[in-house]
Amino acid sequence: MAMQRPAWTICFCFVWILIVPGVVLTHFSLVKLLPHISDLPQNIVQGFDETFKFAYLEQDSKTVEKAASDALGLCGVDAATVCPTEAYPSSYVPADKTSDTTAEKAQIVAAFQTSLDIIKKVADDKYLGIDDLKPTADALNKIVSDLEQLDGDMECYKSTPVYCSIYDSAGQIVTGMATVTEALDTFKESDIVKQWSDHEDQLNALHALPYIMVLALVFLTCFWWRGAVCCCCREGTIAGLALIPFVLLWLTSFVIYLIIFIVGVGIKYFAVKIPVPVLRGEPTLEQAIAHLETQYTAFWDAVFADMSDGLGLLLNASAFFVAVALIVGLYSTCLCCCCPYRSKAGKNES
Repeated sequence: MAMQRPAWTICFCFVWILIVPGVVLTHFSLVKLLPHISDLPQNIVQGFDETFKFAYLEQDSKTVEKAASDALGLCGVDAATVCPTEAYPSSYVPADKTSDTTAEKAQIVAAFQTSLDIIKKVADDKYLGIDDLKPTADALNKIVSDLEQLDGDMECYKSTPVYCSIYDSAGQIVTGMATVTEALDTFKESDIVKQWSDHEDQLNALHALPYIMVLALVFLTCFWWRGAVCCCCREGTIAGLALIPFVLLWLTSFVIYLIIFIVGVGIKYFAVKIPVPVLRGEPTLEQAIAHLETQYTAFWDAVFADMSDGLGLLLNASAFFVAVALIVGLYSTCLCCCCPYRSKAGKNES
């Protein structure tokens, strides 16, 4: 028995030591995760407005519209009057008149480089290009197609229909901004985003979670300090009652960490079966993540990367704490069953 007691004591100290990295891991993961969950709605808005440049869509569309109007003016054509009639060449443009619209075309190209290229890509995207963005995508694609028909110096009867088409397409984007706003709100105010925000308080409360196990070990320590013999056994003391709150607290901590672990594993390894209905075609979570990471790296980094890292750390912390809880449970069970600290005399009497 004398040889057993040091071993049991070392194991008890080891159990206490194991709690420390579990507490640190939990706090570290939450410190990294919670700010990004709190900022998720704002980050999504920032991502669409600044990374995807939708904040500049109306402004740059007006730039394209004005550049097309100026180009038409070089041919003596009033865009607002002529373009809606679609009777460009014979009615308004002399056959021998030419114009150099190199500067105006450059302005349109610059507008695309500033924002419209990435907006066109998003609006055309197989997952992000939802129905409300289709008119914008069609208009931008038409402008790009029209630009390919333009040279610097052209006969007005050839350039006028093209610039009128660009003028009309840009105007359609401007007048359709309400639909674009509704489309963006679909992403910014989606159920997934709201669910993360709604559970922010519960996630903040997880900072207290590791201390449930710490408190459980405090009660186990009281039992251990008084001889670690249940009150129903020989040489048992009232300290055995400390096992009741210990078991309740241990079970609470274990179950919560186990739920976090199971949910985390489910999201990580079964993402292939989780649909994302807010996206076009309802891709799986795995498909959506892979697509954003590869096709829109800047958007992923700005909106989701840090949150994803925090969730990974929380999964690791929960896995570690589940293992620690099992070790604590095994040790406490063996401690109660074996009564290693009971005196030899007491055992001889038995």
